[in-house]
Amino acid sequence: MDVKRKIFFRADASATIGYGHFVRTLALADMLKDDFDCTFFTQTPTDYQIAEVDKVCKLVALPADDSKFDVFLDYLIGEEIVVLDNYFFTTDYQRQIKARGCKLVCIDDIHDKHYVADIVINHAIGDKSVFSVEPYTQLCLGLEWSLLRKPFLQPMNFDNKESGHWFIAFGGSDYHNLTQKYVDLIQSNDAVKKISVVVGDAYKYRDTLKGCEKVNIYSNLSAADMAILMQRCEYAIVPCSSICIEAISQRCKIFAGYYVDNQVEFYYKLLEDNYIEPLGNLVTNDLNFLSISKTYQAPKIQVHNIENNIRNLFRSL
Repeated sequence: MDVKRKIFFRADASATIGYGHFVRTLALADMLKDDFDCTFFTQTPTDYQIAEVDKVCKLVALPADDSKFDVFLDYLIGEEIVVLDNYFFTTDYQRQIKARGCKLVCIDDIHDKHYVADIVINHAIGDKSVFSVEPYTQLCLGLEWSLLRKPFLQPMNFDNKESGHWFIAFGGSDYHNLTQKYVDLIQSNDAVKKISVVVGDAYKYRDTLKGCEKVNIYSNLSAADMAILMQRCEYAIVPCSSICIEAISQRCKIFAGYYVDNQVEFYYKLLEDNYIEPLGNLVTNDLNFLSISKTYQAPKIQVHNIENNIRNLFRSL
């Protein structure tokens, strides 16, 4: 029997870091689990993380302090493919992994460092010239390399769309309470029939939303349930992060903006390619209404190609 090559996935999540790195890296593991021996490494996983990883592959918990960097290195014997996803993995840390003899893949949505990785995956940028890389580094750029969870890679039923149904989500904690801001912006519009709001356990303002008669509140949705919900929604208000790509894949008409620096470049790329209606800075903008373009029709992502492309990419290492 053939022994599968090992892939070690390394991504953290917390209220401060957010869950985007963890979710998309786990989505990648789910695409590859049938062809590779996958293990996910993350700091002090929550019950939610443990349950999600358990559906896909093995889990190793790392400490939350800086010792996590060396602890992870101690697991490497040189035959693994290592996947890193976070901004704090420096060029020097990449070199330490490469020095062990491992193949290295970096997932990133910014380009603030030199990469010595064999592959860099970045869904947010299409211009190779802005990256500092080694001559051997392969750049996989653009939405065709989006690390979507499996339910978002399936064919969708376009008959499910409900006219006037809006989707709003701003991450697990939404510390700016953008959810309330944009519910207040649209709820009095007669064309808005229903508002589906997705929040996390750390969201502190749930009670204020309960008085809005058009609002249905959801939390702890599985990927399948999230995809089904998005399929029903005609419009979405989201930040330019992974959830925006998921909404695009489900053919929502999207209003999007940014509230942290690492979303800005992706925002302008999506705007340039006509995937979104612009909201700019989600925190500081001062909107009285949303102007819905009657001709707005975003391009499609060819989601059915993503999984095969990813598998072929990792088989080539």
